[in-house]
Amino acid sequence: MKQKFRKLSFVHVGNNMPSEMSHFDKDFDAIVDGTFSQIHGGRDIDSYAVFKIKDGKIINWIAWYKEDQLSLLPEQDIYKAEDMIEEYHFRRRK
Repeated sequence: MKQKFRKLSFVHVGNNMPSEMSHFDKDFDAIVDGTFSQIHGGRDIDSYAVFKIKDGKIINWIAWYKEDQLSLLPEQDIYKAEDMIEEYHFRRRK
């Protein structure tokens, strides 16, 4: 695998946003949904879509953060990530 972060990884989105991304949310924890390549095809493995986490729940889906704006969190749990994503989707479908 060529990309830095795998799907379902817990990451932190930092503050290092370029001016063209000044409207993006920053400084929060998230779960990686995938790279542009994984979601839409092509060769872009540096752009990531993430699920934003607040107070232990997913509150939004945001794309496209660059690899250098993310850092891997120490605690990783793919089963917890899957459960959180499922719960987020079910809440949105009510």
